[in-house]
Amino acid sequence: MPAASSPGPIAIIGAGAVGTTLARSLTANGQRIEAVVSRDEEEAQDLADRVGAPVAGATAAVLPPSIRFVLICVPDDAIAGVAEALSRRDHPWEKTVAAHTSGARRAAVLTPLDQRGAATMSFHPVQTFTPETPPEALEGIAVGLEGEDRAIAAGTALAEALGARPVRLTAGEKARVHCAAALASNGLVALLSVVEEVFGASEANLSQGAGTDLVAPLVEHTWANLKEGSPEEVLTGPVRRGDVGTVQAHLDALDDETPHLVPFYTALSTEMVRVAVRGGHLSREQAEALLAVLRTAATASEEAAGGAR
Repeated sequence: MPAASSPGPIAIIGAGAVGTTLARSLTANGQRIEAVVSRDEEEAQDLADRVGAPVAGATAAVLPPSIRFVLICVPDDAIAGVAEALSRRDHPWEKTVAAHTSGARRAAVLTPLDQRGAATMSFHPVQTFTPETPPEALEGIAVGLEGEDRAIAAGTALAEALGARPVRLTAGEKARVHCAAALASNGLVALLSVVEEVFGASEANLSQGAGTDLVAPLVEHTWANLKEGSPEEVLTGPVRRGDVGTVQAHLDALDDETPHLVPFYTALSTEMVRVAVRGGHLSREQAEALLAVLRTAATASEEAAGGAR
């Protein structure tokens, strides 16, 4: 029996990492998944079996008329096509909420369903997903909601049923918020990949993964500090101290073995200078001295790259 806050029977479109996690999480929190649709019919059936959904299939033709919430969990570029295919299905759309889970795309991508009378929205869980992400990974996260009022009300109830925090966004805010989330998650992965590369170029002969193992306690403690304070309060290191000599030593070390990482270091360190200035840690003179060293290195790197082409 569905929970009191349920928007009604739910259909999951897409049996990938996001669709699988949401289906499992919704089921674990008392919501009723009645249908799973995926272009891979076997995957659709597997997920339907996993969450007790009675209907599974590879096309919109299997969508039961009882469905009142359609959750489209497909890659961004596929959303418009899925919406168009669904809109051709004879269904009581005027009684149905249709949502997609993209962080960057707006609710307007579901226009074919809006034209059929559905209330449309984007429902973006701000979380990273793998096929085995556990249902509890959605507890306490933010879910970005953007779209029509009727859809937002249903999306809010659904987010709260997951133990998540609904956050209403305007259409104009979508891309910026998604960019910030991608930097926080994917940007961190890229940063640690760079850390591995810098370690790999050292004479320490660290094995694969040993570099991130070495800095793991540092990263974890920094994150713990950030949960208690602002970036301006938490920033440490040579930039915060105005230590031009150490910054130059870093640049020289990178230029020796991994010169392609110099622009990355200068961009990140320039942002550290801004954070340190906002926090009142650097004088104007200290900041200018650091920025001069960083600009010189960035210019030299750009010229070297241009000469190599």
